[in-house]
Amino acid sequence: MTRRKKQTGRRGGVLTFILMGGAFVFILDSLFAPRMPDQRASVRSAVSRIAPPTLPDKMPVSPVETATLAPGAGTSPPGDFRSEPSLPAWKKYAVSVDVPSGIPKIAIIIDDVGVDRKRSIEAIALPEPITLAFLPYAHRVDSLAKLARESGHEILVHMPMEPMDGDLDPGQGVLTGTMDARTFAGTLAQNLAAIEGYVGINNHMGSRLTVDPAAMDRLMVALKARGLAFIDSRTTAQSVAAQSARVHGLPYAERSVFLDHVPGIGNVRESLKALEKTAREKGSAIAIGHPKDDTLAALREWIPDLAEKGFVLVPVTAVLHAPETRGLQAAGLRPPVKASER
Repeated sequence: MTRRKKQTGRRGGVLTFILMGGAFVFILDSLFAPRMPDQRASVRSAVSRIAPPTLPDKMPVSPVETATLAPGAGTSPPGDFRSEPSLPAWKKYAVSVDVPSGIPKIAIIIDDVGVDRKRSIEAIALPEPITLAFLPYAHRVDSLAKLARESGHEILVHMPMEPMDGDLDPGQGVLTGTMDARTFAGTLAQNLAAIEGYVGINNHMGSRLTVDPAAMDRLMVALKARGLAFIDSRTTAQSVAAQSARVHGLPYAERSVFLDHVPGIGNVRESLKALEKTAREKGSAIAIGHPKDDTLAALREWIPDLAEKGFVLVPVTAVLHAPETRGLQAAGLRPPVKASER
């Protein structure tokens, strides 16, 4: 019995020594271990909530999934697009809407989406169906485009194109008339690869490129091969883009009204009145605006009363023209450019 007590006492002593040693190490670690990781995490969290300048390479990286959409936005089931693999992209990714016969149709396109992330999310929160044109060089533009699609909007690639004014900066990946065929095709492909699920493109700037028949033919051949639509922003009255799209049999449309070319919410409201007038006269109309505070505020107050005024808001694919190329030569238009002539 005495021997067993001695052995038990030795085991207890060893255990006590180990526990005391562990406690000593813990105290030293508590006294001297750096606390910087927690501080760095706190700083990162605070910085992520600060809106930086709206430069493409300076955009915040906070997830867009935290955006709260306005009531009524995204009323279609997420991803509710036509998904038949044989369809061209402009039909495959079109948002299906029921348009009563005889009611004037209005499509709203918001350009320059993606650069100003906060206002881009506000644009996505507008009631559907708005068409959103994303700048391909915007930071994390793919995540915003995905959110837009899941919210029931159609999307476009807002393609940077060469402006007449050399002092204007259309951004990265601009298409120019002086590019050789290989560079033009590569730049176009890189821009198109920035996002997924778009129905077509419209031009960002482009007053010089869209008056160049050869450049437009080259562009339309590439878009036709991809099954895409083209919407002419008409940054110049001399644009031949729509004519080239007709020649090549592309689905196309042209901008009717700019909403915010003159700053101020009052001017945006007047532009919306002009849009209504055009839609009544022609049966449909397309407006282009930008993710600006006044524009978004005017649209939020205008959209709820649109049906009562006798209009229907539609995605841009609902107002596209898709003529056949047959007979266009007889109408005095240029024949399509063959692939060998590109």
